[in-house]
Amino acid sequence: MGHNLLIVDDSNLSRANLTTFFEYSGDSVSQASTGEAALALMAQQTFDVVISDLRLPGNLNGIDVLKHYSKLRPRSGLILVTAFGSNEVRSEAGELGALYYEKPISLVELHAAVNSFPTGA
Repeated sequence: MGHNLLIVDDSNLSRANLTTFFEYSGDSVSQASTGEAALALMAQQTFDVVISDLRLPGNLNGIDVLKHYSKLRPRSGLILVTAFGSNEVRSEAGELGALYYEKPISLVELHAAVNSFPTGA
């Protein structure tokens, strides 16, 4: 059985590519283009893993999204991806227990990261 994922990214192309890849791998994928949309989905569903871009339109960034979900579901997997990395962001992600990746990211590496988390958390 695959993972139930939430992919949060403002890029339609990135979300579509990740969704296609993970669904082909047997995972179930929900998508959000803003932090606010992600929080709305989190209120309705449980996810094994949340993959979020750092920079999002609206008032919430990827760190905000992951912080929120870590409070709701402390045992879920958290992954932050960004094209605008810094040691500060890496540190913030680490404090949340989130894995941190800089774009461009290898799909093989991201898939391995997702599979490192249990399903049904």
